[in-house]
Amino acid sequence: MTLLLQALLPFFGLAGAGYLLGRLRHSDPAPLTDLCLYVLMPLLLFVSLVRNPLSGGEAALILGWFALLVALVSGLVLVVGRLAGWDRANRSSVLLSTTNLNVGSFGVPVVLFALGDQALSQVMLLFVYSNIAAGSIGVYIAAAGRQTLLQALTSVFRLPLIYAVGLALLVHGLDLSLPPALLASGEAIGKAGPLVSVVVLGIQLANIPLRGQFTATLAGCLTLRCLAVPALGIGLALGLGAEGQLLHLLLLGACLPSAINTLLLAVRFDTRPELLGGILLGSTLSSPIAIAAVLAWMES
Repeated sequence: MTLLLQALLPFFGLAGAGYLLGRLRHSDPAPLTDLCLYVLMPLLLFVSLVRNPLSGGEAALILGWFALLVALVSGLVLVVGRLAGWDRANRSSVLLSTTNLNVGSFGVPVVLFALGDQALSQVMLLFVYSNIAAGSIGVYIAAAGRQTLLQALTSVFRLPLIYAVGLALLVHGLDLSLPPALLASGEAIGKAGPLVSVVVLGIQLANIPLRGQFTATLAGCLTLRCLAVPALGIGLALGLGAEGQLLHLLLLGACLPSAINTLLLAVRFDTRPELLGGILLGSTLSSPIAIAAVLAWMES
């Protein structure tokens, strides 16, 4: 119960504050999003990797878990979509919502609250992998054939997180020793990123358009997103032999909701944004239940 309160109470408090800002003040999340994505999160990623470098085995296991999860979920969505007779736009919308995890504004804060600073390097690396996938494969899916995969892949190099990883690898490769005071200051500033991102999540949830009715398609998609995806993620984490803190990270990662930026892609490319908005909201509201179950399991 202590771990549950420690992880979820701060999260809901900040998200609730953001939701009220979005509803009552109509706050624009874009400046705060840019601050997190281009300044705070890259800084936190760099300092975390410099202070607590991951082994090649850990990095490979996190990548393998994420890649297999995306591949299995994609295959499941395509099979279900064919059986259900979904058109291309529906399949693209469901693929976007099921293969993109909200690591930045949901996963990083929850892991930070639940597992502490020692898990920062691991969850930040998962954040990098998810951003690369969203910025390349996610764009390709949303564009539904209007962009080539190569065009979508080039957008990855606009992500500052990539360069933060490269810089951290360079520091280790050259065996440089950065001043501890500088790293401590960088970490203190960067840790504002996960907190601000939760507020941004609340603001964005307040602005999600919910047009239309609760349809059978949406019900089926929510079942797929909220039950099948976590089950696959948890099964993969156990099957790949993850242990200790890394296992706990992957178990929590399996329960994360759909990423907010998928809705932005769906609106931009007109890929059933009303369906994706419903899946996004439903998965965001239901994922704390799965996370609470995982945290209770971790404490037992």
